[in-house]
Amino acid sequence: MLDIYRLSAQINEKKEVLEKNNKELKTQIGNIISFLNSADKEKIQNVLAKIPRKDEKNEILFCLPYYSNYNEFLNPKRCLLNTQYQVFAVDGSNTEIDRHIQIPYYILNIACIFIEYNEKDSKFEYQTFPYIYFDQEIYSSKDEATIKNSSEISQERQQKEFEIILEYIENSSNQTDKLKIVLYDGNLIDWTQDRQNIRFGRKANSSLEKIFLLAEQKEIAICGFISYPKNAIISNIYRIFTCEKTKIGCRECERERKRECEKVGRIRDIILFSKLGKGEHSQVFYTLGRAFDEFEKTDIGFVYLNTGYEIARIEFPLYIANNKEWLENVIGAIYHQCQLGFGYPISLTHAHEFSVISKDDRIVVETLMSGFEDNIVHYSAKKNNKIQKIV
Repeated sequence: MLDIYRLSAQINEKKEVLEKNNKELKTQIGNIISFLNSADKEKIQNVLAKIPRKDEKNEILFCLPYYSNYNEFLNPKRCLLNTQYQVFAVDGSNTEIDRHIQIPYYILNIACIFIEYNEKDSKFEYQTFPYIYFDQEIYSSKDEATIKNSSEISQERQQKEFEIILEYIENSSNQTDKLKIVLYDGNLIDWTQDRQNIRFGRKANSSLEKIFLLAEQKEIAICGFISYPKNAIISNIYRIFTCEKTKIGCRECERERKRECEKVGRIRDIILFSKLGKGEHSQVFYTLGRAFDEFEKTDIGFVYLNTGYEIARIEFPLYIANNKEWLENVIGAIYHQCQLGFGYPISLTHAHEFSVISKDDRIVVETLMSGFEDNIVHYSAKKNNKIQKIV
């Protein structure tokens, strides 16, 4: 158990450091906001000129306003509440692999919600899709002797979520008189460092490419909703602009200089948009990688929205942004979802609730699996002690 007295003493010691860091942070935030408010064509061209070529290495991301390259970074827009639409929401959960049981396993559970809003009545439907994996299925494809880690299981869960979204879109009619939205919990894209140092860019996802292509044809808006986003890429515009090098090369900088530079890069976007009023959203932005490495059918835009409870990030494919009226209707519908769900889309809340795998669920599953083999010991001694709560 925690020694609260010792922990309290450590917290008090670190308060002074935290206060000092906060003062430096406020100064940097002021510098970034001043720069963004004064951004013009010349400054943006200065930034773009410092971006390395595709065959060069750097690990910095940044973004630009989609409808112009400057002068619109911090301009807010009022959200128009929309209450007439259909929403299909998907969320999933998974268990971890417990090696202290007779037959180690893990479960994925994907839930989807369909709600239709109109003036007279609403329609609500839900469905869940459970998947269980054990025996050879729990081992990593990279190393057959190693059990899958959390990251690999999460990627499998995401793939199942995308497959269910694709199936929904395939079965959707081409009717366009009703606004249709698909809400996904989390980022639509994965910006990552390639392990073989081939490139730093976005991972292509074949399922996502199919989803966007078909959704565009059927005029369905695919959106990712990120609550309390940790993205920090808008501040990188200022970071690149103030870099003394003609081409940014973070790996070549001295350690102290790099630390100061990275402080700017850690300023989250939501801090820069903290002055958005309830129901206001930012301009549309699009993310650029080190080598402008984008995939034609999965280019992503995003806005920050004040839901009344927090600043959330909404991601969407750029085919939606190409129709401003459609985009505003979509944002207005998501804002309506957030009003019903106390700051978080109510459809995603329902999807999460139905996807949760409870302790009782796991007990039932393990009871079913205990009959697979004649073995008196179904748990390790360590797990058995935890179950019995021995003190």
